[in-house]
Amino acid sequence: MFAVFYSILIVIAVLGACGDLIMRIRITQREPYDKIAWWRRGGDRVADAYEELFPNSPLLLLRRFAFWLLLASSGAALLAILWQSR
Repeated sequence: MFAVFYSILIVIAVLGACGDLIMRIRITQREPYDKIAWWRRGGDRVADAYEELFPNSPLLLLRRFAFWLLLASSGAALLAILWQSR
């Protein structure tokens, strides 16, 4: 059971990372100046810039969903582990 749950968490994390990578690539292609700078910036700044350039993109929703799902799943796993240790 733990292996399945852990695998699901890994898939969610990989999807979030792929979404971030796609956003960085699309911003780099769209911006005419300082293309390397987007690879050094943090994820929140990239997401804000991506939202300005592509306002109706589903990647932003995917990124937020993956983050909150990963956070909630990790919290549930921690609670389950603590509950069983009692």
